[in-house]
Amino acid sequence: MNKKTQRIIVIVVAAALLLTVLVPALSVLAYGTVTKSDIQDIKDELADIKDQKKDAEARLAAIRNDLSKAKEQMELIQSQVVLTESQINASQQLLDQYDGDIAAKEAEIADLEVQEQEQLKEFYRQTRWMEETGSVSYLSILFQASSFSELLDYADLITNIMEYSNRIIDRLENTQRQIGEARDAVQTARNEEAVAKEELEGQKAELEAKRAEQDKLLKQIAASESEAAEEAKKLAESEALINKQLKEAERKYAQQLAELERQNQQNNNNVNMTSGNWYWPLPGRYKISSLFGSRIDPINGRRDNHTGTDIPAPSGTPIYAAQDGVVTTVNRNQYASSYGYYCIISHGNGYATLYAHQCQVPPLTEGQTVSKGQVIGYVGTTGRSTGNHLHYELRVNGVRGDVLRLYPGMTFTSPAGGTIRGG
Repeated sequence: MNKKTQRIIVIVVAAALLLTVLVPALSVLAYGTVTKSDIQDIKDELADIKDQKKDAEARLAAIRNDLSKAKEQMELIQSQVVLTESQINASQQLLDQYDGDIAAKEAEIADLEVQEQEQLKEFYRQTRWMEETGSVSYLSILFQASSFSELLDYADLITNIMEYSNRIIDRLENTQRQIGEARDAVQTARNEEAVAKEELEGQKAELEAKRAEQDKLLKQIAASESEAAEEAKKLAESEALINKQLKEAERKYAQQLAELERQNQQNNNNVNMTSGNWYWPLPGRYKISSLFGSRIDPINGRRDNHTGTDIPAPSGTPIYAAQDGVVTTVNRNQYASSYGYYCIISHGNGYATLYAHQCQVPPLTEGQTVSKGQVIGYVGTTGRSTGNHLHYELRVNGVRGDVLRLYPGMTFTSPAGGTIRGG
């Protein structure tokens, strides 16, 4: 993937990221009612933004670390560039030397060729003279001597003629040999010069490649750092905006709960919370499988403190609200709690009831007002459960209590099979 493509992807991802983050939050504040679920969604988005921000900051730190390493690499490349330039200078000097040697040899060859021409002329003159006197033999010349001293003179003359001819030939041959050697030396120098030129071109290409590598490295690092910094900046801006929206949503939600609580308290000012006005959440099902308080845990077999009252019922049995109130919690992740799917309803005066282990997400939203006897969910066995039942729990000012005390005069079947009374 080239850098241009990477830049386009970063821009698209950043734009998509801002849209996916801001649209849910903005939609929450666009309506008059804010639920706890909406607030949780904003918190989840905020957590996701924070994670992405950490990742972006980590990538930026890594890029800057790479930048530091790249600077070291660039220094190495620069030293290689300097060495290559030195090689190029040395190669150029060698080529200049070859040019000088070749010029000197060519001048030497020119002088030798002039000398060769003079020697050839002399050789040709000697040859013509030999041809012109060819009818007279050296032996007849010796026989023409009239005395021994004359004979010696003739012999010296013949010897001188022969030596002169030989010297001409020797000088000519030597000159031709020198010309051949000089020409060989020139050819060798030219061959070596060609190799040196080829090496020089390779060194120049290597130098250009190293400089291009250096420029590419700088541009890549600068682009990566800029992209990562821009992404981190956008994420930081998104985080600040989401934080602001979260505070506004929480403020609105708190106002809604306070108003609903006030209305609920007004409606229940004349109601005694323990006077028998509570609706049993599973009408017709009064068998209790586990009471509030100390018991043997059915899963681990150890004694523990049971925080509610368990009422067996088939899966999907409707669960009804025990009293008017405001939904404060809806758990949509059965694995987030040992309660599984559950909901909590605030009834005013510090009273709240919890309905756990439902078979599906309760069909409610936080902040919703419910009426006594309204369906608020369905029996199940999600969470830490050994079978289908409703875990029915009472909380008064945040402290768990025995829910059966809300039902004075009602009778129930105890886990042992006996009868117990509420109240």
